Amino acid sequence: MSTPHASLNPSTPALLTRSSGPFGTCMVTTRAVAAGEVLLVMEGSRVRAPGRDTLQVGVDQHLATPDAPWRFINHACEPTALFDPGSDTQPPRFTARRALAAGQEVTFNYLTSEWHLVAPFPCGCGAATCVGWVRGARYLTAAQRDTWRLELLPHIQQQLQPPPESPPWYRDAFSITDDVWYLPLDATAATEVEQALCLMELKPGASVLDVCCGHGRHAIELARRGLSVTGLDLSSERLGMARERAGRASVDITWVQSDMRSIPSRGHDAAIVLSTSFGFLENDAAHLEALRSIRDTLVPGGQLLIEVDNRDHALRQPPRQWGESETLLWWKEDRFEPRTSRNHRHSKGRDPRTGKAYEQHIHYRLFSAHELLGLLEQAGLREDGLWGNLDGQPFTLDSPSLVIRARRRD
Repeated sequence: MSTPHASLNPSTPALLTRSSGPFGTCMVTTRAVAAGEVLLVMEGSRVRAPGRDTLQVGVDQHLATPDAPWRFINHACEPTALFDPGSDTQPPRFTARRALAAGQEVTFNYLTSEWHLVAPFPCGCGAATCVGWVRGARYLTAAQRDTWRLELLPHIQQQLQPPPESPPWYRDAFSITDDVWYLPLDATAATEVEQALCLMELKPGASVLDVCCGHGRHAIELARRGLSVTGLDLSSERLGMARERAGRASVDITWVQSDMRSIPSRGHDAAIVLSTSFGFLENDAAHLEALRSIRDTLVPGGQLLIEVDNRDHALRQPPRQWGESETLLWWKEDRFEPRTSRNHRHSKGRDPRTGKAYEQHIHYRLFSAHELLGLLEQAGLREDGLWGNLDGQPFTLDSPSLVIRARRRD
């Protein structure tokens, strides 16, 4: 057995180096140590990049201490010491995790301080919590993180936090409030409402929920025909336009700002989701949640009329289209993603009279008939009619739209 050789920290003479440990040189106590006692005070320079002989003390801060005694403190998944990265008034230090006897090895869990090790190494500590291979905290499983959650240093806990979620694209994609942008849609609103009513069975004064009502073009036309209308949309900008337009049209409509997955109103005889306003959500689980929310707003036997682009037809259309009117020169480009069945549409427009430009990006799910019918069935809605357009034409592979009437199944 080799003879231990002293390498003491004068301010805390609790450690010495020796070369007879099972993993080579290690650090052991020279006397009994109480839990929480300072074992070693650290000194060194701060660097931004990790190295083989650094200790991480912040998200992008590492303590470089060449030839310091801590380099002989071996790793253990159930260690005898804790590392304190220090503060503005306190230097970094090692403290005893529990009471230690004289001659006991001092070990440290590198996973509590190091996000990514430049030189990973195997661990042979034999503890029940042993990770087997020490690479850094970023590689820990959720269960391993939970095991050491009380000892993970603040900078590691910070890096383990999931990044803040960015708002969904559709929250801000419909913020254009200039009437010019919507004139092509407004021109067809009255006809679309007449066609929709022909496909539905509604009594005078029936309660209708317009889901994703936008700036209110369909809701206002429904109200003009004597129906009791509630318009629901997530966009505050579009609802502001809808309220103003309803005031000019002298119609009384209830406006609700809400996600379609959590519709607060109830007791509607019918709901409409027109002009491919369905399919914007993140995945089909979210779309199913929305359909169930719509179902819950309906009275028993209440009906839903939903209109979306027919996937089989849309895929055969030119990816780029353009046109012009007196008020708008427009261009759009569609890019279909087959793995998700989503269409990514980039639209631009310019008012030739003023030169004002507009731009919009939207991303929506394209449904085939059997896919949407399947979601409706899962949501508790039974099919009660299938067409290829709001004009009531039979549905075929070449139909531009997929229009389904479904009823609440009780």
